[in-house]
Amino acid sequence: MRTILIILLYLIVCIVSIPLLLIECIVRKINEKAAAAFAIRVVQIAFNVAMFVSGCKKHISGLENIPQDQPVMFAANHRSFYDILLAYSSIASRHVQVAFISKIEIKKFPMIAQWMYFLNCLFMDRGNMKQNMEVILKAISLIKEGYSIYIAPEGTRNATDTLLPFKEGSMKIATKTKAPIVPVCIKHTEEIMENHLPWIRGGHIYIEYGKPIYPDQLEGDDKKYIGAYVQKIIQEMYDKEE
Repeated sequence: MRTILIILLYLIVCIVSIPLLLIECIVRKINEKAAAAFAIRVVQIAFNVAMFVSGCKKHISGLENIPQDQPVMFAANHRSFYDILLAYSSIASRHVQVAFISKIEIKKFPMIAQWMYFLNCLFMDRGNMKQNMEVILKAISLIKEGYSIYIAPEGTRNATDTLLPFKEGSMKIATKTKAPIVPVCIKHTEEIMENHLPWIRGGHIYIEYGKPIYPDQLEGDDKKYIGAYVQKIIQEMYDKEE
């Protein structure tokens, strides 16, 4: 039943998005940041409704660790499509200007791709190293413009209890801008959909925001291999008892 409801919800969102996207286009011509703020509120509402319909029971912690006076790079483990819904619903209320880096396949979904465009999200083609570097450079530019960046440095979904190695190249977003890295730990989102496709089942999902990591304050191998250091921090967060 939840699967059918989610499909219906997606169709409704596609229809409602038509006039809202027209408003977004008008606002964008006047003020791009205001347009991004409007877009993230629309998406936040849609994602919260989707999680409610899916039976998700959200557990959010550590929001107080997110710096409010500067853009940051959120680095998260990646377990499920529902990671995006959970992250947006939790970040939007505290850190409005956030651009997500997503896989390029998301562009195939009507309306989702359009809203992501207005949120200044970036699409990465995992098989194209040149394009990946262009995305990293664009993310660096966005941070300099005041946007925070959300990225999953594992590079793909991983629902095991051991995180995949983090891509060191993604850490350049923080090191080139001196932006703090906020570690993000996500748990059990794969239990909503991926573990029993095509059915959607309710359950408890968790997201925790850790204390910010300042690359310039690291030393030795931690500074040389920041990706490995951040991965270790998130693994420790993941291994904690709920």
